[in-house]
This record gives sequence, C-alpha cells and structure tokens, in this order.
Amino acid sequence: MPKTQHELKNSLLFRVTFGILAPLTLLAGMWILYHYGNPFPCFFHKITGLYCPGCGSGRALYALVHGNILTAFRNNIFLLFALPFVGWYFFGRYLELVFHRSFIRMPAISLKTYHLIMAGILIYWIARNLPWFPFTLLAPIS
Repeated sequence: MPKTQHELKNSLLFRVTFGILAPLTLLAGMWILYHYGNPFPCFFHKITGLYCPGCGSGRALYALVHGNILTAFRNNIFLLFALPFVGWYFFGRYLELVFHRSFIRMPAISLKTYHLIMAGILIYWIARNLPWFPFTLLAPIS
C-alpha cells in the first residue's frame, strides 16, 4: 500500500486509473456542456455587475463544443487565445504523470513573461468593462 504522495504517483494502479479516468472526466464534462450548457454563473458579475476575465467562458466553451467559433470568440476572446496553451500544458502533465516520461517539451516561462501575461489579463479585465466602442465588443454576449 503506497504511503507517501511520491509512492502514490509511482504506483501502477494510480497511473492506470488516472490515465483512464482523466480523459473520461473531460469527455463527460464536454458531454454535459454540449447537452445542458454552462451550469456555473459568474458570482463576481452577479455581485458587482462587472465582467471578470473569465466571464463568458462557459458560454464560449458551449459554443466551441457546438462548433460555433465566432460565438465563442465573441463571448471570451481571452479564453480562445489561452485554451491551446493551457491544454498543451495539462496534456503534457497528464503524459508525464501516466507514463513517467516527458513526451512534450514545456518551454520555461520567465518571471518577466509571467508579469506580462498578468498585466495582459488585468488590461483585458479593465477594457471589457469600459462602456465605449470598441471595448464593448469584449463584453460577453447573452
């Protein structure tokens, strides 16, 4: 019986179980999103009336699983730019965890790059709440 987190990650039973359940969970989430839409409202928007950087992500993912890229783009443009990078990162981590090998090269991100990304998110957050054209295009559609 594995005792530590390191032993658990190295156990064959965990690797096989995670290797099967992680993709099944992703597919189940996509199926639920496809058939029922986004079940999670944005609490920040409900409380403040302002859009956070993630507002519209659920509707954008719903539009993506239905093949409507333009609607997804219109709901959260930031998500569509971030999704390939986040997906690439998690897929690489998944492969490392299941196979104990690094199949995908993960580029190192410097602190300066991290700060630029965070500044970009902050600027996006502010810009999508400005009431003037063309900033109103950044707000999610209903």
